[in-house]
Amino acid sequence: MNSLPLILIAVFVGSVAAAWLVITTSIRLWKDYRQNFTAKAQENLHNMFMFVDARRVFVFNVVAILVVPLAVYLLTGRIFYAVVLGITVLCMPKLTYRYLQKRRLAQFDQQLPDGLTMISGAMRAGASMPMAIEGMVRETEGPVSQEFSLVLREQRMGVSLDEAFENLGDRVASQDLTLVVAAARIARDVGGNLSEIFDRLADTLRQKAVMEGKIKSLTSQGVMQGWVVGLLPIGIIAVLYQMEPDAMRPLFTSIGGWAVLTVIGIMELMGGFMIKKIVTIDI
Repeated sequence: MNSLPLILIAVFVGSVAAAWLVITTSIRLWKDYRQNFTAKAQENLHNMFMFVDARRVFVFNVVAILVVPLAVYLLTGRIFYAVVLGITVLCMPKLTYRYLQKRRLAQFDQQLPDGLTMISGAMRAGASMPMAIEGMVRETEGPVSQEFSLVLREQRMGVSLDEAFENLGDRVASQDLTLVVAAARIARDVGGNLSEIFDRLADTLRQKAVMEGKIKSLTSQGVMQGWVVGLLPIGIIAVLYQMEPDAMRPLFTSIGGWAVLTVIGIMELMGGFMIKKIVTIDI
């Protein structure tokens, strides 16, 4: 009987220590997640010249993660839908950044030949390379104007033009821009008519864009078939779970059901990989 108070004290101290450990660990993980999220968001947004406060993006993402799954669960009463939507919302920032970067890169590649033509025309009229770039920046808009204006700013701060072009190639992951940077460096090192080189590059990039458009239109049917084949099993499972939840519940609660889902997932990944390889053609 005398040992009972000691046991209670030990249990109390252990509970307090465990609670303190959980709270401090949660706070540290929360701070790390917030810091990493805001840093990556700030970097991605600045690279795309989108000057949005990363802290607001973080708050919006956290609110969406908390509200969307709860709202879906209250509306449908299905924990499965809530979990799926929660995972989707959690991955949404990364997918959004990737989509915006891909769209911006496509717009940059589309504007680059016209920008090179404008720079070439100005250089042929007697302007220097910085003056020609400055004229192109004034006359254009979008990613090409933004990126080349940053080249001019770096040069005004004392960076050499070659190094500014190298930084441009590092910022923008474009194969077309890599050709331009290499051509500019070679022409400045060994000599050559840079305006004529830019003209030829512009014509080559336009022909490349036309060929890519034709290939994209010819492979669009295969891409659509890949999406349909990939999403069809998921849609069938969702519909059957909605119609017959008792019959479908073992698929998510038993070992056999998990094995079936694993096989389905592996086959889905293999099929998607094969279709992507078929419809992906590099020029």
